[in-house]
Amino acid sequence: MKRMKLSFIPVEILVFLVCSVLCACNLVQRSPESGYSDRLSPRQIKRSQTTSQRPEGRAIETKARLKQLENSIGTKKELEQYSRILPYLKNEDERIYFLSMPGYEARQQWLKDENINSRTLRAQEDYKDLVEAQDIGLGMTQNFVRKSWGEPDQIEVSGNPQFRNERWKYNKYVSTPDGYKAERKLVYFEGGRVVGWEVE
Repeated sequence: MKRMKLSFIPVEILVFLVCSVLCACNLVQRSPESGYSDRLSPRQIKRSQTTSQRPEGRAIETKARLKQLENSIGTKKELEQYSRILPYLKNEDERIYFLSMPGYEARQQWLKDENINSRTLRAQEDYKDLVEAQDIGLGMTQNFVRKSWGEPDQIEVSGNPQFRNERWKYNKYVSTPDGYKAERKLVYFEGGRVVGWEVE
C-alpha cells in the first residue's frame, strides 16, 4: 500500500479561499420562486396578504405569535407575573402586547397604569349572580368557578401549567324525579378563563 504525503495549506491562503467562496455566494441571486430567496415573489406576497386578511389566518398568526412570546418568557419571576395576571387580560392581542414589553418592570408599570386591580373587582360584580346561582359563564376565572362549583374532581393540564390551559372534571349526583343520577361536567379554560363546558 502506498503512503501519501499530506501537505498543509497555510492559514492565510485557506482564509482567503473561504472568503472568496462566501463573497461569490452573496453575488448569486436566487429566484423568489425557489423558496430560498430573501425576497418574496408577487405570488407569495399575495398569498401572505390573503391569508392574513382572512379571520382564520389572522387567528392562526395571533396564536402562533402568542405561543412564541409565552415560550420566550425569560425568568421565573416574569412567568409568575404573567400567570397571575393572565385571567384578567382581555384577549390574545392584549396578552401579546403585555408580553412584548421589555421585562418585568415595564410590565408592572403597565399593570399599574391600566389599573388591573379594578378588573378583578369588576369581575366579582360580573359573576356575583352566577356564583350565587351555582352556575358558570364564559370568561369566568378559575377562582369564580371554584366558588360556584367547588373543587374539581380532576384537573388536566395542557402544556405549561403556568399558562392555565386546563380541563376540569366534576362528578356530581343530581336529584331527578327518578332519584339521584350521576352527572359529569367538563369545564375548559384557556388562560385561566372559561371558554366552554359540557354536561354528560
